[in-house]
Amino acid sequence: MKHLDATPSTVHFGFHDACLPPVMEVDPGEEIVISSVSADPDDAVPAHWLPAGIADIYAHAPRGTGPHILTGPVHVRGAKAGDTLVVDILDIRLTQPYGYNIVSPMKGMFPQEQPTQRTTFMPTDLDTGLVEVASGIRIPTRPFFGQLLVAPPPEWGRLDSRPPNRHGGNLDNKELVKGTRVLLPVWNEGALFSAGDGHAAQGDGEINQTAIETSMEGRFRLSLLKGRSVEWPVAVTPTHLLAMAFHEDLDDAARLAMRALIALMEEAGLSFHDAYRLGSVAADLRITQFVNGNRGVHAMLPLEIARALPRPPDFLPAPGELS
Repeated sequence: MKHLDATPSTVHFGFHDACLPPVMEVDPGEEIVISSVSADPDDAVPAHWLPAGIADIYAHAPRGTGPHILTGPVHVRGAKAGDTLVVDILDIRLTQPYGYNIVSPMKGMFPQEQPTQRTTFMPTDLDTGLVEVASGIRIPTRPFFGQLLVAPPPEWGRLDSRPPNRHGGNLDNKELVKGTRVLLPVWNEGALFSAGDGHAAQGDGEINQTAIETSMEGRFRLSLLKGRSVEWPVAVTPTHLLAMAFHEDLDDAARLAMRALIALMEEAGLSFHDAYRLGSVAADLRITQFVNGNRGVHAMLPLEIARALPRPPDFLPAPGELS
């Protein structure tokens, strides 16, 4: 199995760009282990807690305007514009014994209530999966990658890594855990997949702009749906079919996400009105994140209902396929 470690030559720091050359190639259906780092060489933690090579990454990796260290891009042979990249998240493993959360002035849901920046470091027990968030308060970790993306359309140029969009990016969707399948529309030859922004835990909304940021390793299988494209990122979690969408306006993001879910139900054999009704009585709208320029909303349909549609989507994994 191929391994892609986070080094100055394999990461891009704070930006998405279709002009980035790939750092590895895989065949469709091949598995790959990708390591990501989220740390700063000056973090006030024991030196042996820091991920190896983090100082070199800060000193030498190509930098953009955002804060995320992203590993990739990975070229998937045969991927063309108009295809869909299928990302199976087969495993996620925390690799760092601490996480951190940053509150910054003029950012987050309450931008004017924090006059100075404050970083809180939180020890993480890698054996028990518990992290101390405040004195006497420990919560279980539920790790996921905040950033999963293909390269954006070339005409979009270089993008800040913070706002999510149709190509994925800073999804910050806490449902994308081990055992999830993610579908991303392809705009470039090879798809050019990257991952990073490890989160040990996060609430829906990510209201102060950061989760429990940490380093992690993921095992992915990258496959293709040829000649078929999704309009927005789609996911199949162990429990739900999800349609995601993003917009500066939260109302518009909610409409786009639910319309995308209705479109999936229409493709599965329902009329618009039947899908509209099913969305109203059985689907949930959740705020993915509120704080990254484009607000995120995901519409969730229970998986047992998705499997009961007249023509269930063929991208639904078989029971147990991703476990």
